[in-house]
Amino acid sequence: MRGRKHDRTSPFRQHFALTKSNAVKFNTKLLYAGKLQRSKHWKEVLHSHEFCEIIYILSGMGKVQIGETVYSIKKGDLLVYHPNVPHMEYTEGKTPLEMEFFGITGLELNQLAPDHLLPGNFCPVIHTGDSSKKFELYFQSLVDETESVLAYSEVISGYWAKLILTSILRLINVSERTLVKNMTFSRIHNYLTENFAKIESIEYVCNELYVSKYYLSHVFKKYTGISPMQYVAQCRISHAKKLLEETDLSAREIAERCGYEDCTVFFKTFRRLEGMTPIGYRNDIRRTEHQDKAILSEAACTQANNAI
Repeated sequence: MRGRKHDRTSPFRQHFALTKSNAVKFNTKLLYAGKLQRSKHWKEVLHSHEFCEIIYILSGMGKVQIGETVYSIKKGDLLVYHPNVPHMEYTEGKTPLEMEFFGITGLELNQLAPDHLLPGNFCPVIHTGDSSKKFELYFQSLVDETESVLAYSEVISGYWAKLILTSILRLINVSERTLVKNMTFSRIHNYLTENFAKIESIEYVCNELYVSKYYLSHVFKKYTGISPMQYVAQCRISHAKKLLEETDLSAREIAERCGYEDCTVFFKTFRRLEGMTPIGYRNDIRRTEHQDKAILSEAACTQANNAI
């Protein structure tokens, strides 16, 4: 039986062929590593770096904006921030977000820009799945070594960083078939994120994207762990929270802007995902803002009195 002929010169293989030649150059420099925990209602400022940053979500749930796209993130997810790409993370509801991270420069992969780990078509949020325990160990070991005062800690921390990078390349399954699936997921994800307010059903999405219901659900759940319509609900409630925080619109008006024809369904979905009603959420946010202003005012008065 004649074996299948492989195309060793395809652009994808040039990206990821992990040979002993020059596919990956690890003349890398670890810039920093650390661990953070973000409390409820926390939102980072949109920013970017001139190097590559990798984050692992240890616990919690939230959102991340990378470029113009917003992704849901949860325990076990990897986030890859390429140089000069604006990004920010923020928590969802009362769930804290705990993460470990590192910044690195000097990374070179064939056919990719300096300090780029993934091709442009790849989703920058990677779900580790069964590999989550391994990545948790690697990140914890990296952070521990960077905080260590023992001899050779810099060398060992660099080793852990390189191990994480190569494990990410292995995790994304370097094959052309995976690339196509990842591109399909990105297309589905972007459509749901941008059109959540007008999506009536999963059948509506299938008709718009020309895919079957089974394929749509299978691909999306494989990469996110949730169904397409669950993600739509998350997007709607996330947008509702933003409107509750930043406007004085009524709950009914917000429900309509988020794609809910029935206000009762909006209230039930909001309570299920956030543990409180929309009005309760707005009151909680404004109470917190009022307390923060009071604390700042008291601090300013104290500082002024001390100056006198």
